[in-house]
Amino acid sequence: MISGDGIIPITLITAEQSSTFSNYDAANAIDGDPETWSQTKDGKDTLIWFRVTFDDIYCVDKVKLVEISEPSARHNNWRMKNTHITVFDSNSADQSTAQECNTLTHEMIDKDGETSTFELECPENELVCGDGVELQVTHPSAFSYPAAIRLGEIKVFATHCPHNRIFIGTTCVSVLSGKLNLRF
Repeated sequence: MISGDGIIPITLITAEQSSTFSNYDAANAIDGDPETWSQTKDGKDTLIWFRVTFDDIYCVDKVKLVEISEPSARHNNWRMKNTHITVFDSNSADQSTAQECNTLTHEMIDKDGETSTFELECPENELVCGDGVELQVTHPSAFSYPAAIRLGEIKVFATHCPHNRIFIGTTCVSVLSGKLNLRF
């Protein structure tokens, strides 16, 4: 469903992460239940990542990160400080074409038992398009704490389809030479 501001939630198909702490699988962050969560192993001087893929190519407007709702786990969310969010096209042979969306520049802080949600908007003046979003964080040895990615949920939203595509319902479909090319 498209909201009043034209933003639609993107269907997230897969989730994976660079490592898994205990049984906190990446899929927990897209299961619709903030009582479950995903969690990578932590580390310093190591690239830690979390990635989701979509059902189609979209131009991402914003990424919503929902803090872990388990009170005893919330204090660890500061390990995500300086997490970079990029949009990528998994069909591109050149993965260096990923586009920067935003960076989580503040710490996730427990707010009196409420679940905190951080909405990170992509640049307003450019289309950031692809079929997936990746979070990456590295904390150097000089940091007092190691990096990790812990998510209660991740949600991704779009307002535009890429060039030569239009929204029909909540799906971007191709328009080629005046003909509608529906992909199912």
